[in-house]
Amino acid sequence: METNARKAFKELKGEGIHVLDPDRGWGGHFAISGELYGDGSEGDQPNKKLDYYEDFWGANTIIPDILDKHGLYFEWVNGGVAAVYDE
Repeated sequence: METNARKAFKELKGEGIHVLDPDRGWGGHFAISGELYGDGSEGDQPNKKLDYYEDFWGANTIIPDILDKHGLYFEWVNGGVAAVYDE
């Protein structure tokens, strides 16, 4: 994983976002889960969870701002996973 992606991954994870390791095979530098974990974790909060159907661009979350700060963006792989790429 490139330095900018590693920094974004750590920052997102530190915020409680459900990030998925790059070895999971979703493409990009790493992926972000759009699924509710249902465990009461921070990543289930509306401002920290991507939702393909309710907020396709993630505008109501902190995720796009963090990715943009590191020169990255996300693209949906399917309705439950978004992969992260360089801008």
